[in-house]
Amino acid sequence: MLRTHTCNQLTTKDENKKVTLTGWVHHRRDHGGIIFIDLRDRYGVTQITFDPAVNAQAHKAAEHIRSEWVLKATGTVKNRGEGLRNKNLETGEIEVFIEGIEVLNESKTPPFEINEHMDHVREDLRLEHRYLDLRRPKMQENLRLRYNIMTFIRNFYDAQDFLEVETPIMIKGTPEGSREYLVPSRLHRGEFYVLPQSPQQLKQLLMVGGIDKYFQIARCFRDEDLRGDRQPEFTQLDVEQSFVEQDDIIAETEQMILGLTEKVVPHKNYQSFFESGKIKQITWQEALGKYGSDKPDIRFDMAFVDMTEERLGCGFGVFESVDRLFTLPVPNGSDLSRKDIDTFTKLAQKHGAGGLAWVRVGEDSGPVMKNAKPEFIEKLIEKTGTKDGDLIFFGAGEFLQATEPLGAVRLAVADKFNLRNNQDFAYLWVTDFPMFEIKEDGTVGAAHHPFTMPNEEDLALLDTDKTKVRSYAYDLVLNGTELGGGSIRIYDQALQHKVFETLGMDEDEIQMKFGHILKAFQYGVPPHGGIALGIDRLVMLFADAPNIREVIAFPKNQSAQDLMLGAPSPMPEKELHEQNIEVLEEEV
Repeated sequence: MLRTHTCNQLTTKDENKKVTLTGWVHHRRDHGGIIFIDLRDRYGVTQITFDPAVNAQAHKAAEHIRSEWVLKATGTVKNRGEGLRNKNLETGEIEVFIEGIEVLNESKTPPFEINEHMDHVREDLRLEHRYLDLRRPKMQENLRLRYNIMTFIRNFYDAQDFLEVETPIMIKGTPEGSREYLVPSRLHRGEFYVLPQSPQQLKQLLMVGGIDKYFQIARCFRDEDLRGDRQPEFTQLDVEQSFVEQDDIIAETEQMILGLTEKVVPHKNYQSFFESGKIKQITWQEALGKYGSDKPDIRFDMAFVDMTEERLGCGFGVFESVDRLFTLPVPNGSDLSRKDIDTFTKLAQKHGAGGLAWVRVGEDSGPVMKNAKPEFIEKLIEKTGTKDGDLIFFGAGEFLQATEPLGAVRLAVADKFNLRNNQDFAYLWVTDFPMFEIKEDGTVGAAHHPFTMPNEEDLALLDTDKTKVRSYAYDLVLNGTELGGGSIRIYDQALQHKVFETLGMDEDEIQMKFGHILKAFQYGVPPHGGIALGIDRLVMLFADAPNIREVIAFPKNQSAQDLMLGAPSPMPEKELHEQNIEVLEEEV
């Protein structure tokens, strides 16, 4: 090794030792005769001191050294003494007086300073020079956290007798919801692999193969629009077990995630959100009906109150004409200005509402107060438990139209009043998701994926009212972010075939897309189920990071570009020809 110690190891116990350190120049200070350099590596910072009385040649060399140069420095450890110690450094009690210096590499002036104060630096500049951004202690701390989380997960499932099995990256295209990345085959002209959205079918086939307990830290790919918690390629914890029921998967996952929380972020407040000593569980119907979201943030209360029955004969025509009516009581909501209400109205409209009705309790302002019958207002105030100075927002329409826009308003109001505390970790299980959903084009789609087991009580509804079929599906939510989800799987070939038919597939399409799994299901399939959790999202929340790009070494930007490598990029015509690819001109 070129060094004897790292830059966070030395203490007063090492006084008078001769040591060799390597690293980058973090800061350089010339105090007119003595030069101080803070030398940085992945582990920390040590002050090295150049005194001409100790070594004139090393001091002369230090006069030319600049930021981010890579150095190898040899010297003697000295105690700084009282009054000179730097309490901000782990090595702040000592310094190393340098007797020999070697410049291993020089550096251009970086496009930004390598420190923790990066708010003023454009993200695209950081991503273009990610190798410099990664030198920052915060980025290295995030990657260390990521490593610690994955190590804990591996150790946990190893102790539970799981096998980590790698599954292929190039697989057959079987669309399950998101758009897939295509990989052309050079050997089989006109045919393609896809990059997996998840190892869903492969882990089920492992259960058919008798693996019994499987997990994987899996790389997954989705060609979809990006957000702060999405990337084209991402990492997920993938788990599958045989001979289990929904409660078994939930209990084991809960044991893992709470053990991880206690190990990595024990300072977070998470137990106060438990119910009977466990993570609280609510159904999908409850989640939407109380919070307007299938991944509700329960760090604060502000639950909806259902006024559907009371709306009849209320005197306000808009409410009387809709299927459902929900209210969002806001304590001290009169502190919100009319400008705030207008902002919330636009937000509700963005999420599908026609508008946003409201009432200031104790005032006669607003169309609801002016048009609704007094007895309705009395029931409203009584049922919502509001008082003068509070404000009530309304969500009206069909169930989702009445709840989802109001859910967006609920979060915006919480942020306005600073109700979402990052020191709180409010875990939540959401269960009993619908089996199917109606897509924008009117067709039926799988709410999770087509391998999810329908609730046994609702099997008859597959032929009569498929939108009311519940499934054995469950999501784990943390602070309003979906960490991941899973389900008990269909393991009966006939039922799986029927679900494909319910999704509108004819026999040719079923066999083309899923013939392989139906074939496997002819050979004795155990009951099985599993879950997948997003590692990137998990690390983001544990690190209090604003987005998942801060916890991924080499992320893409919001346009799915790698600014550091310059990808995606054009390919030579010769290589395109070999891959049987022709690039067409874009139609104007």
